[in-house]
Amino acid sequence: MKVLVPLDDSSYSEAALISVGARHWPARTEILLYSVVNDYDKLGKVLAVPDEQKLRRLKEEQEREVICMLQRKCDGLRRSLPEVTVSSAVGYGHPATQIVETAHRWGAQLIIMGSHGRRNVQLYALGSVTAQVIEKTPCSMEVIRLLNRSGKAWHDQRRIIVCYDGSDHSRAALDWVAHSAWAPHQEFALVSVLNTIEDKIGALQIFHQKKANELKAQAIAAAQGALDSHVERLREMMPNNAIIGHVLEGYAAESILELAEDFLADLIVIGAHSEQLHIDSAIGSVAKRIACFSRCCVKVVRAHEMSRFR
Repeated sequence: MKVLVPLDDSSYSEAALISVGARHWPARTEILLYSVVNDYDKLGKVLAVPDEQKLRRLKEEQEREVICMLQRKCDGLRRSLPEVTVSSAVGYGHPATQIVETAHRWGAQLIIMGSHGRRNVQLYALGSVTAQVIEKTPCSMEVIRLLNRSGKAWHDQRRIIVCYDGSDHSRAALDWVAHSAWAPHQEFALVSVLNTIEDKIGALQIFHQKKANELKAQAIAAAQGALDSHVERLREMMPNNAIIGHVLEGYAAESILELAEDFLADLIVIGAHSEQLHIDSAIGSVAKRIACFSRCCVKVVRAHEMSRFR
């Protein structure tokens, strides 16, 4: 398995690195610690800084600092994971672009990066590094927060939300949960969201209130039935964990984020098709919105991961 870990000198990156070092990885796992040096040539033009020597010195200074940081973190991770191959690399330019290109070129199967949950729509519209990476990378990704919602250390992920909508990529997310190792105290909530039923039957509701209520009840019952079958399957595979199912009504991302707050979730697991995030990038896919706005950690599972379990 190839795991790419983008790093900078922030506490959020440190949380991601601690997360990596605390896990048990499969045999022959390779971990690449990666950091990006800013493109000072472009920065100088933007800031109208004419002193090329000063810009070059700034770039060289940052490069030295980045190399020292990566070496230090590599040494620490090798001590924590002696059975894993750990290496480092430095990129130059725009962070998100370099991370995505490196993931493609190196053949990364998983990206783990730290980020803080943002509720700022303007920042989301402009595109944070996390949003851009999750939108463009073809592999699965984990977004690590500094603290989980209960205020404990990030790695004590007691409550996990698993999103399900009947698609192949949401089934891949369920498969990932079913085949991962969990502690007995961890609790799981499988969640399906019926997107604004009233919007779909609005005209009918005006003239046929009884029929509209029947259709709504049928939709909820069908969704709950489908979800219950997956709850039972997970209970059979994970008998030591508490697992429940929830059917919500509303807009998917907002409903899941609200439940995460109420449930005090420490992790949200959501599937995403490899092309889905790019296609929906103008308005923001459900997976991308959750990964960017959630205050807890997020695991984005790509549909092709499902083949590993079949």
